[in-house]
Amino acid sequence: MSQQMTPVVLIFILLSGILSFVVLYNLTNINISERIRELSTIKVLGFFDREVTMYIARENIVLAIIGIIVGFGFGNLLTAYVLYQAETPTVVFPLTIHIQWYFVATILMILFNLIVIMVAHRHLKRVDMVEALKSNE
Repeated sequence: MSQQMTPVVLIFILLSGILSFVVLYNLTNINISERIRELSTIKVLGFFDREVTMYIARENIVLAIIGIIVGFGFGNLLTAYVLYQAETPTVVFPLTIHIQWYFVATILMILFNLIVIMVAHRHLKRVDMVEALKSNE
């Protein structure tokens, strides 16, 4: 049964990775869109593009660290609950999550965060400061 479940588990892992990347990307875009006037003002004051990007990146990194820590805790609880609900009198699923998977998840989230920051940097470099400052809220 284990060999039959492997492709299903891999598909779930792939889809959850894609979902986490899309959510992180979308939240970063919303953050930038809502604060475009503030970011344009910072650029007009003389900040370099890289400094403006790091302004956003620091927030993403802090939120990612908090999300990873909270996610590990709630992920364990959710996994235990799902496995408990899936038990039958003939089938029992053990709750074993090896420490290596925590490292893999952390590395993937860091990688996704870096990719999103690079995309945000490209977006922030192309912001028309004058147009952004002229726009009314």
